[in-house]
Amino acid sequence: MRLLSLLFLLGLATLSFAVRSQWAQQGRATHEALITIRFALTQQNLDVLERTLLDISDTTSKNYGKWKTAEEVTELVAPAREISERVASFLERQGATKVENFRDMVKVTAPVSWIEETLHTNLFFFQHKTRTSKVIIRADGGYKIPAEIAEHVDFVAGLFEFPSIKNARTQVGAGVDGYIVPYVIFDLYGIPTTFPVHPNSSICLVEFQDDQSYNKDDLKKFAKENEITETVVSHTVGPYSGSSADTESTLDVQYGGAIALNTTVWFWTVEDWMYDFATDFLNTKNPPLVVSMSWGWPEPEQCQVGNCTGDETSLEYVVRTNVEFQKIGAIGTTLLAASGDQGAPGDSDPECNSKKKPLSSIFPGASPWVLSVGATMLSNMTTEDADPSAEPPICKSWTCSTSTTELVCTIPQALITTGGGFSDYSLQPSYQNAAVAAYFKSGVPLPPQTDFNASNRGFPDVSALGHNYLIALSGDFEQVDGTSASTPVFAAIIAHLNSYRLNNGKPPLAFAVPLIYQAFASDPTIFNDITTGDNKCTEDCCSKFGYEATKGWDPVTGVGTPVFSKLLAFVQTLP
Repeated sequence: MRLLSLLFLLGLATLSFAVRSQWAQQGRATHEALITIRFALTQQNLDVLERTLLDISDTTSKNYGKWKTAEEVTELVAPAREISERVASFLERQGATKVENFRDMVKVTAPVSWIEETLHTNLFFFQHKTRTSKVIIRADGGYKIPAEIAEHVDFVAGLFEFPSIKNARTQVGAGVDGYIVPYVIFDLYGIPTTFPVHPNSSICLVEFQDDQSYNKDDLKKFAKENEITETVVSHTVGPYSGSSADTESTLDVQYGGAIALNTTVWFWTVEDWMYDFATDFLNTKNPPLVVSMSWGWPEPEQCQVGNCTGDETSLEYVVRTNVEFQKIGAIGTTLLAASGDQGAPGDSDPECNSKKKPLSSIFPGASPWVLSVGATMLSNMTTEDADPSAEPPICKSWTCSTSTTELVCTIPQALITTGGGFSDYSLQPSYQNAAVAAYFKSGVPLPPQTDFNASNRGFPDVSALGHNYLIALSGDFEQVDGTSASTPVFAAIIAHLNSYRLNNGKPPLAFAVPLIYQAFASDPTIFNDITTGDNKCTEDCCSKFGYEATKGWDPVTGVGTPVFSKLLAFVQTLP
């Protein structure tokens, strides 16, 4: 997943809503400066939405694949039209610069002076202490929703988020047994390099917290050295700057694009966080069919004490954003999210010394409404002889891996440890009940029962390689690790499965998590079972707490990594 920091640790991009130590307050924001905030309106019929999504995503249901329109799902959950109009009209009368009514969310762009007066808050400029060019406007203190609309508003997003910027970790010319390039991934998982891509199949690489840089010259170099078609990003949403490429965006675009072959590629940048992205996505015409999000942060820390005020809490933020994820799944899009790069202790306990919470969750990676992706690595043992004539030019300069044995991706052998565990907030969905029950009956050693909730959603669902990737960055090649690598790769595989269905006149897979477990139940060999390793280590320490890989699903690598031909064969049986 993404870790935004100046030390590269390519994994998970992480952020913190409350940690302000990286930011210096620079004084009151100028009154005329414009910012955008979102009023989340109270929704209805949420039980109907969940029931409907689980039905149309169940491969055994007569309604399988009957995805809804964005208008249908919004109409289902939005408050009465007169309520959203009342809220929007009030904000317009108060003098907001721009008011957009999306029925269950009202988006407002207004000057600082208006927001301070309307919400009874104070806004300040904050400058990042190391990336001094990064300046944001945030509130310091509480806010109050006007009494005229308070009963209809759950919370206001966009006032208190403080990103904790850390970069993905990389190494240049590291001494490893073999590197991962697209050629290795195609060969390991049996993905045909001539797969017939449908013109409407699409993949979207999403970057958060104003991370917006990949370089097109690097894409050319990557394609040339790997003897693949150069990835062309045909849709860009949000700011883009290729002048100073960063590791996260570069990895996503190079590997998501390469493994997806000629699939239509979107690049989407979001200044803020998940709720903001989800609500904008739902109001985009003809959105992409597959979304890869290599970002996350512990569920209970989405909004910490000191920055969330009034009624807004981390639980509320997660619950509300999960509703938006359900809506996205219902309209025909597959969401994938990384499971984390700090093992089971996670970013809640990176130094392995917490007695209160030694195990961590992740959001959105622990959401029941995304396909959660963990990471594996190849053993150092060469298990087959490579055909030099088949290798791309990059393998002449960098030794490409020829191993076919996958293990849990873990420190110290790797730069990261794959995340996994159980959600703090979300109940275990029915689609994974059998797989998780089998894990608990397997006899594998478990952490203390008081440290995790066995009745909640287990993650990840699946995995893919996440160690020793080579990316072209600023004219050279660097090694990167993380679930930031495995997530776009699995997203590309979903895009290929969508191409098959679209080529045969069928709808896309959309909310594909139940499908994964139904495929696993029908034939476990559809996935390579990862049974060696654990996720007890963070980048700083190894804990006595964590989970061990075992036969079948586990909260380390999920059901395993894909055998593409078998997964495709299962999809070919679906209506």
